Amino acid sequence: MKKELKKIHEHYRNNYYDEEIANRIKDNVHQNIRNSDMLEPKKKQQWSFMKKISYATAACVMLFGLFVGSAFVSPAMAEVASKIPFLSKIFEQEPIFDVLTKELKDKGYDIDGTGYTVQGKTYHITVAGSEEYYNQVKDDIKVLAEDVISSRGYDSFKVEVNKVRAIEPDADLENNPKYQNSQQVSDVLREVVSNLQQQGYKIDTYGISFPSPDTEEIRLNLDIEDTEKRTDDIEIAIVEGIEKEGLAIDYTIEFHPFNVPGREIENTWTTDILPVIWEGILSIKEYKTEGVGYSYKNGTMNIFFETSIDKSDNDAPELANKIETAIHEFLQSDDLKDIVGDTPYKVVVRDKDSNEIN
Repeated sequence: MKKELKKIHEHYRNNYYDEEIANRIKDNVHQNIRNSDMLEPKKKQQWSFMKKISYATAACVMLFGLFVGSAFVSPAMAEVASKIPFLSKIFEQEPIFDVLTKELKDKGYDIDGTGYTVQGKTYHITVAGSEEYYNQVKDDIKVLAEDVISSRGYDSFKVEVNKVRAIEPDADLENNPKYQNSQQVSDVLREVVSNLQQQGYKIDTYGISFPSPDTEEIRLNLDIEDTEKRTDDIEIAIVEGIEKEGLAIDYTIEFHPFNVPGREIENTWTTDILPVIWEGILSIKEYKTEGVGYSYKNGTMNIFFETSIDKSDNDAPELANKIETAIHEFLQSDDLKDIVGDTPYKVVVRDKDSNEIN
């Protein structure tokens, strides 16, 4: 894609670019940076690969925006732009959630959060404030959100605006034996794991859970590096810690080994790559995608798509090929080479009954 963008850059500079435009871009870049510095840290996150964007890149992106929006682009340049994989275009942009949240807050709306659910293909916006305020702004917020989403060419999601639900504190929670036990076990686990980590035990993350809502049994979960073989020592330390506190509880200890390089690869995909794919493929009707997923096993990243089509449908092979092609073009583009590296991947397209159609 970089070669195509270079052609666009040169064409635009030679035909439409002058000192006035340069100054306008520079001023806008500085203004964007100032605005970015004023945002809350958690709201400034973009695709992590884009965090190191420079002044030059910012100006280039803005120039590309001028090119795309111009009514005077030559047919040849329009053809070049059309060859840029659409997922690569999304990769170069802010995630739609960040854009949507920023736009709503810039308009002064009191927004608690934004997000989407794959099931039902719905963008959810929660509004803070009083019931009266919610009733006043909900329709305007929906219209604005729909405009922002459709401006990217997304046509497969609907928008729901809801008032944030206040969770009433449970007054009896601290007197609940189940809650008290879980808190005490958490304290023991935190102390024991901290000591073991200081001694060189390769424990990454840990936590507790309940196998079901009705059970009193507590499950202690520990993610450990697959090279850590001293699970008996870890288990003994935890048991001794619980007995020391005199806790009469029913519990199990479960270890979840992971490969360190494999986890780093998986984290890269789930942070930098898959969110772009999900946003693009789910948001456009022609892909007929109802669900997405992935699994990283035996060194291969498997990317799954559940569609609304039937395997026996004559259009099924074409749809599967269309999805595969979009993914391959994106993952094999210049922008993704350094991120994907030599990690093998497989695209799996399924019909509405979960039968593979590719």
